[in-house]
Amino acid sequence: MLRSTDFWKDEGETSLMLQEKGFIKSEGIENIFERTSKWFELVGLKKEEIKIVEFSTDEPERIFVLDAERTFSNDINKKKLVKILTHLKKEFGDYQQGLSFVASFLMLTMDESENVALMTKINSMLPGYWKHEAIDFGTSAFTLYHILQQTHPSITKHLENNCIDAGTFCQKWFLGLCVHLLPFRYLFQFFEKFLVGGVEYLYKFSLALFTVLEKRILDAKNPQVIFAILRLDESEIKDEEIFQQILDKSDTIDISTFDLKEISKDVYERNLKKRIESAHKVHANVEEIEDCQWCLDNFPEFYCLECKQLVCQDCLDDTPTGPNETHQEDSHTLISMEEYENDRDKYKQPKSTTTTTVEKLTKDLEDLKV
Repeated sequence: MLRSTDFWKDEGETSLMLQEKGFIKSEGIENIFERTSKWFELVGLKKEEIKIVEFSTDEPERIFVLDAERTFSNDINKKKLVKILTHLKKEFGDYQQGLSFVASFLMLTMDESENVALMTKINSMLPGYWKHEAIDFGTSAFTLYHILQQTHPSITKHLENNCIDAGTFCQKWFLGLCVHLLPFRYLFQFFEKFLVGGVEYLYKFSLALFTVLEKRILDAKNPQVIFAILRLDESEIKDEEIFQQILDKSDTIDISTFDLKEISKDVYERNLKKRIESAHKVHANVEEIEDCQWCLDNFPEFYCLECKQLVCQDCLDDTPTGPNETHQEDSHTLISMEEYENDRDKYKQPKSTTTTTVEKLTKDLEDLKV
């Protein structure tokens, strides 16, 4: 994509490029391509092993169309992302939005077949992470939390006091691999370290982040500020040198004294097994609630009375105006899911405007030729 004539005109202001911050232009596009071409070697993938992919002609799922719409401006790029996500969903057997984050980032320098080949390798490094019911990710999150209790007990106590659960603060590190979090100058370094170190590097990066930002986290007085720090929001992290400090620190973190397999087994039994069993029982006996109608991925926490849509906190944090540009939090009323559930008939929804939009986008994408 970076070599396309109108790339900067089409995609320069999109969400994917917000963290580019002049890095590609300063490094030079050809140097960037040379750098990412070595990523295949880092995961033991030879060029001759990359085969041309035969993509499905099936109608794309609406979540892929929406993710493409949120990611790119150019219709051809949207269609390419939809093709990749449709193929990967079929290959992996499930889908989680972090997969879209990573695949779209790789599209900058890789063609579709190269993208699929590297994504397949990454998926094998993160087995079970990119699933709707991401049990393996949850296990890793609690494994990290267990280690954090040993290395930074004051931080875990502070997180507990602010009702911050292990699985809520590392999703964008583990599932999205820091795409949309780190400026590109540091994201490229992160990817190279991850491709070599895999899940263990994710633990090291996380511990390094907590080490470098410990004082800020402990000084934060409410969950919103803590989450903003952990998301590396510009509102809290104004000095980019901090990103380099975290990456440099990650190289010095030693987790060899922790038996990761035993810890994972233990935290699953203690923290996840009962939750999963209970959730399955509840799911079997109650009317199913849709996912967030903005991202179509997360469990919703609110219902907007004006938009008549279910929405999650992440969408409110990341895109305060949502997919409907007229939505403003100060003029629209959000109610809790508990209130919504207690009077579901009152808030019965008409055909979703999101569904109508997706149908139009899907038709537009189908009419395009790449």
